[in-house]
Amino acid sequence: MMRRSVGRSMIVFLSLAVFMASGGCSSNSTQKQSQPPSNTGTSSGSSAQSTGDTNGISILNTNQGASTAKEGVINIVSFDGKFYVSGNDLARVLNFKTRWEAANNTYQMGDYDATYEWKVGGLEVLKGDEPVKLTDPPISRNSLVYIPVSAVGLLQDDMNYSVTEKELVIFPSADMVTDPIDGPDAPNMGSDLDFADDPNDPFKGTETWKDLGEVLTGEYSSNESLMAASRIDIKPGENAIPVALKNIDMNALIQKGKAYLGVKYLFGAAPYPTSSKFDCSTYSQYLYKRQGVMLKRTARAQSTQGIAVSRSSLRKGDLMFFYVPGRFRTNKTVGHVGIYMGNSQMIHASPEPKDGVQISDINKAYWKKTFLRAKRMAD
Repeated sequence: MMRRSVGRSMIVFLSLAVFMASGGCSSNSTQKQSQPPSNTGTSSGSSAQSTGDTNGISILNTNQGASTAKEGVINIVSFDGKFYVSGNDLARVLNFKTRWEAANNTYQMGDYDATYEWKVGGLEVLKGDEPVKLTDPPISRNSLVYIPVSAVGLLQDDMNYSVTEKELVIFPSADMVTDPIDGPDAPNMGSDLDFADDPNDPFKGTETWKDLGEVLTGEYSSNESLMAASRIDIKPGENAIPVALKNIDMNALIQKGKAYLGVKYLFGAAPYPTSSKFDCSTYSQYLYKRQGVMLKRTARAQSTQGIAVSRSSLRKGDLMFFYVPGRFRTNKTVGHVGIYMGNSQMIHASPEPKDGVQISDINKAYWKKTFLRAKRMAD
């Protein structure tokens, strides 16, 4: 009897040992299964790890860097003891367009033109047309550009923000235009937002863009021979004069502008003779330069030139400046420029509502509400 009892005990003991070895009820096994795998991917804006600088990159990664935090919150990262935010995250929150220029290692950002140009490794940023000194240079990591936190204050006109130890917090705008850019007409009703022509405009006429059958055929079409002739630029040595209300033929300027209807828009476009494209400010700059008037490079910089005029006393050729609405923007800074044609029409290079040089009816709620100022550059 004693031997049988011992035998049964040994069998039970061995069975239990095998069961425990298999991990069937092990608490350690359960913990291992519930733990996430190590080295899981995190957003580039939340990791301070780096695989090293990527100088000479030819393609900027614009699909990475999205912050996984709350809207309007950008994680601050550390590289070599200095603090940065992802340029892509910053542009995404501010609804800025971006472009990477590999030839000169610059990262452009802005609304409809490049208001900011950050040079990787450089201690100077181009804001509008003005160079601004930096304490720390922008850097590139993993094909992404990072802006030093010490330089974030340069964008204070574009956003209301605060900086904590770990985050850049951008506050939403109290009120933002939500009217569509191609919304219904909003006829003048005696409001302060109404646009109107100056009755004393020396170039005032009754011609409208809808009457130009030789240029327009349904959608905008391109007159290739006229466009080719229009590529002629001011030659070296033939200096365009700074804005001083030079007398020029505004009808000729506008007619020349129509030759480019349908030319594609490109954010941060190089001069038209080399790129065959425009952004909003290179278009106005190019047309005025052909008339001998030198405008600055960006819409924001152009808005500081010329003579201010009322929205109710517009003349042909006046430059009209607008902000591009965004939820996390101050909605007070110039982001777009167009040329007034008279009769509530504006010709401009824009990514919307069409893509490229186009003519828009500004008697719409969108344009009336986003208008900031108008400037007269010549008589």
